[in-house]
Amino acid sequence: MESKNIEYRTLKWGPCVVQFKADDEFIESLLADAEQSSVSYGKHLAGHIKKEVKLDAVKHKKHFDKMFAIYNHALGPWLGKEEKNTFLVTDLWCNFQKANEFNPPHDHSGTLSFVIYLKVPELMQKECIEHQKVKTSAGPGCISFFLADSDKKNSITQNSFLPVTGDCFIFPAWLKHWVYPFKSDCTRISVSGNVVDNIPLNLMSNKGIQSVLEDIRKKDQ
Repeated sequence: MESKNIEYRTLKWGPCVVQFKADDEFIESLLADAEQSSVSYGKHLAGHIKKEVKLDAVKHKKHFDKMFAIYNHALGPWLGKEEKNTFLVTDLWCNFQKANEFNPPHDHSGTLSFVIYLKVPELMQKECIEHQKVKTSAGPGCISFFLADSDKKNSITQNSFLPVTGDCFIFPAWLKHWVYPFKSDCTRISVSGNVVDNIPLNLMSNKGIQSVLEDIRKKDQ
């Protein structure tokens, strides 16, 4: 009997999550700001982390513009249409995560969220690698994104990653995620933020409006 090739396609499901390496200049600038900041931000966050400090998002606007241009570039093919969204960071903070601290399952407000890893100690990475030699689950220090409480048959409902310094993830704000604790005596430093695609009322200042309008004008040229 003559064999016949059968063409098929799989349907794409789920959110657009983008991973890439942040610029070294951006990493160094964020790290310097984080180490200087003394404004506690923990009361606004879900993390079981002692040191969480607020940062100034406006100062890093040019780098955020590059980040969200990458996300738009990925989101277009994902959705099957061109995307020219204008994104604005409304909250920016830094987590100094130490041994036994963690972020429980949670989501964020706004349209998008992101995490940028400024410093991932080698000691923590080794701990995770040793864990993964004997376990199939995500290891110490990993970040995990999930769509359901448990895996469903013939489905992928969770993705976990052991980050390295410079890794950046951008994802829809509604996507639940959490960060595993580790036992190593070290500090993992990461920056996260909330992002909107319109101007919240509390940002309706002349400076804020003009900034967003300028972005829109540039994209329309």
